[in-house]
Amino acid sequence: MSDLRVLGGGAQAFRSILELINGACESIEIHAFLWHDDEIGNKLAKAVLTAAERGVTVLIHKDRVAAVYELSGGNKQSFFHKKHKPTERLQAWVLDRTYGGKPVGPKAERKAAKKQRENPLVEQLLEHENVTVSHDKKRFDHSKLFIFDKKILIVGSMGIGDTHHDEWIDMMIEVRGEEHVTRLRQRMNGEVEFDPSRRVDFLLHNLAAHDKKTCPMLSERLALIENAEHSVVIEMAYLGDVRFTNALIEVVQRGVEVTLVTGRDVNVLRSLGRATLTKLLKVTGAPENLTIILHPRMVHAKMVVVDGRYCDVGSANFTKLSHGVYDEVNLYVDDEDLARQLIAHAESQREEGEVMRGPLSYKKFISQIERATVAYQSRNGA
Repeated sequence: MSDLRVLGGGAQAFRSILELINGACESIEIHAFLWHDDEIGNKLAKAVLTAAERGVTVLIHKDRVAAVYELSGGNKQSFFHKKHKPTERLQAWVLDRTYGGKPVGPKAERKAAKKQRENPLVEQLLEHENVTVSHDKKRFDHSKLFIFDKKILIVGSMGIGDTHHDEWIDMMIEVRGEEHVTRLRQRMNGEVEFDPSRRVDFLLHNLAAHDKKTCPMLSERLALIENAEHSVVIEMAYLGDVRFTNALIEVVQRGVEVTLVTGRDVNVLRSLGRATLTKLLKVTGAPENLTIILHPRMVHAKMVVVDGRYCDVGSANFTKLSHGVYDEVNLYVDDEDLARQLIAHAESQREEGEVMRGPLSYKKFISQIERATVAYQSRNGA
């Protein structure tokens, strides 16, 4: 059996995760950024509780910083964060007004929808002797990671909730083998450095393990793109880090075939993303070797495949947040078979998507605000 398996996103990925939770014998560890109190969020939580009841040790890392996005997205119900601070409610309101469009329905109904419902399942998890939940602090852990019995891990871009299950395009990879889990632990603890000669390794931004204002992950990811010889295939949720934009411009100008798949109307940083895409076309002159595909659904995947061989898949976007303030975990694989599967996933988006032929409309003032906001939030990073 191969030690690598492409799960993609949506129902297939959740089904695999639930199967591994149900089959876990000793331990389950979950790093979650988003966890909604909806059908999928509760289904996964019930499976975790059942595992704890049969003696499995469960460790859940749930970041408080994502409460704002849970309050403003999906069904607006957070699984673990039922009480929101005034600043969080204000931030959620700004996100709603900026990206959600004109409010729909009576004000009273909209307000009621945001009121957090009590959920006994939350308390059962928090009080269970076999479950440890870290959810009160803003740790800026943006990773999406599942580890089972210290020998199987799943890493990628998918949050926990109905939106990720039913609507968004995500990418999760299953990795089997104790040696891979051990290597991830070593990387997360800062014990070993990234080694591009390995077939499987991990690209990390970890504020606890790295010196302040440094981000090895940034230079490692940029190097993959900058060293491309014939092709770069990308699925990316959020854009805007000029370092990645310039790297893509340079390889396009060298004649490398570049394909970029992203959402036509992303849920945040929309104007900044549109400005970035417009710049790519304008500076390069929109040559035939640059293809930008705009998908009508939210493309939340974060993956890069270089020269049909080198794969970079995980939680990190092409933004300064991912290399400044957020902890991120990406899988690095040198494997042509995995690369073929990921490229096929990107190519499959052409059917629903459309090729970008010219500049996209966006609000320049909003893009400047988005850029300034990201720069401010990531000021302590690389």
